[in-house]
Amino acid sequence: MTRYVSRWAAMLAAAALAFTLAGCDAPSDSGSGTESSGFVGSYSTKDTKGNPMSVELDEEGSATGKRDGQDLTGSWKVDGSTVVITWADGWTTKIAKDGAGYSKTAFKDGKEEGSKVPAEKTK
Repeated sequence: MTRYVSRWAAMLAAAALAFTLAGCDAPSDSGSGTESSGFVGSYSTKDTKGNPMSVELDEEGSATGKRDGQDLTGSWKVDGSTVVITWADGWTTKIAKDGAGYSKTAFKDGKEEGSKVPAEKTK
């Protein structure tokens, strides 16, 4: 009888461990990554020269954009109340929630280029 109780206790412990580990893989809603970020969509802003620039962020973390007749591709992730876009051409764009709106800052080789400008979420 003791042997059957030991087996059942071991099976229950293994099941509890499996459920605990499975819970560790569940997506979190911590604001990192792209889940529930609120940043998915299209933005209209200006590049560092003051020319029109558009940015599109999709649910999978891909970014596309247009600037001065140039097509842009990259990826994005959320960092707090800011989305960080890493473009294939080496530039980085940050779009931050700024009160009721958004602002955009551009970086090249880790250095801020130009100044912060408004960004409008268009969809």
